[in-house]
Amino acid sequence: MPHTNIKQLISKIFAVSRLIRERAKDHEKIDPFSFLKLETLRYVAEKDNPSMKDIADYLCITPPSATSLINSLVKAGQLERVHDKNDRRFVRLVVTPKGKTALAGGFKKITTRMRRVLSNLNAKEKNGLFKILEKLSRAYQK
Repeated sequence: MPHTNIKQLISKIFAVSRLIRERAKDHEKIDPFSFLKLETLRYVAEKDNPSMKDIADYLCITPPSATSLINSLVKAGQLERVHDKNDRRFVRLVVTPKGKTALAGGFKKITTRMRRVLSNLNAKEKNGLFKILEKLSRAYQK
């Protein structure tokens, strides 16, 4: 693949990612940080009580940024800080029932929007897109 095609591909990936967030914000009146909050809730729900450092590492953000993000979710009653049983200085995160409701509702909105957007693709194109995204995901994990 020529060098310019790679630049175009990278640009297109960023553009699509930005458009997904932008359109959801415009149409569903979602706050600009909601995707990050939703992904944080999902991560905490799927992991076994992760730490603040785990969140920062997963989201590739600084610890102070993670603290600010977590503070907003704690203030909203969606996450709870729990001291580690073995070391009280170590804080773990837990999704609250309110957070689980927000997570389900957020994914429902995103799923509805994504279904509308993907309706522009036929079954073969959807399958191809999924396979390409999976392959890219695996390649980046190496």
